[in-house]
Amino acid sequence: MSRNLESTFAASLGNGQISPVFLAQITFRSQTCFVWSGVGSLVWNGNTFLGVGSLGKVGQITEGVEVKADGTTLTLSGIDPTYQGECLTDILTGAPAKIWFGNLFHGQFVGTPYLLFRGTVDQPTFSVGGETISITLALENKMVDLQRPTMRRYTSADQHLQFPDDTAFGWVEQLSDQALIFG
Repeated sequence: MSRNLESTFAASLGNGQISPVFLAQITFRSQTCFVWSGVGSLVWNGNTFLGVGSLGKVGQITEGVEVKADGTTLTLSGIDPTYQGECLTDILTGAPAKIWFGNLFHGQFVGTPYLLFRGTVDQPTFSVGGETISITLALENKMVDLQRPTMRRYTSADQHLQFPDDTAFGWVEQLSDQALIFG
C-alpha cells in the first residue's frame, strides 16, 4: 500500500546511516506526555519529547484490507511501585494517543516523522516484577467505535439533546402511527 510520506523521509528509509526512532503522545488526566525511544530530550513539532530508552516498548502495529479495528500497546517498565496508585488515577481511558516513526541523522530528523498510529487509550495492565512495575497501555483504533451500538434515536427528544432549537424530527413520531396509501 502506498504511503503519503514526505519525499526526504521516504528517501532516507534506504539510507544506511540513519537511526530509526518512535515518538509517542499520550494524554493523561494531569497532562499530555511526549516520549521517544531514545535517551535525553528531543524537540520536534514544538514539543519536547523525553527519552525512555530501553524502558519503553511499542507493540505490533498492524493493518489489513478488512475493515476492523487493530490496536497496539505502549509499555513503560522500571517504574517504582510507590507510583502505582498515582498511575491508576492519572490514566484516562478514551484519551487521544499518537505514535510516529522517524529517522534521525546526527541528532536531527530527516524529513518529517510519519504518523503510524492514532487512537485512544484503553485499559492499562500492570506487571509487578522484583522491585519495579511495568505499565502497558492498550491503544484502540478509532474504528473500534464501529463495533459499538449507537444510543441515538430518530426522535425529536433525542435531537433536542444536542440541538435544542432543531425541529427537524418534530413529525417523525406522528409518522409511525399514520397509514399512508400509495397509488
